[in-house]
Amino acid sequence: MTDISEDDIRLRAYALWEADGCPDGSHDVHWLQALRELTEEANAAAGDISQTPLKTSKLSVVKNEAPIDPVPRKRSKTA
Repeated sequence: MTDISEDDIRLRAYALWEADGCPDGSHDVHWLQALRELTEEANAAAGDISQTPLKTSKLSVVKNEAPIDPVPRKRSKTA
């Protein structure tokens, strides 16, 4: 596997977040999606056919995939 930098993931996650309408509290979802996309692209570029990318366009991934359930947020205790 090739090295994927944190900056590469950050840029892709930001693009996904913007394409998704800049929703609050979805940073983990976009980060993991960016990591998955970049990993699939790196594997395809390296010739690893076991991990072929499902989609190549950032916008098509955001708009066409089934929505990912958000992680429940922890509530702080109030006195």
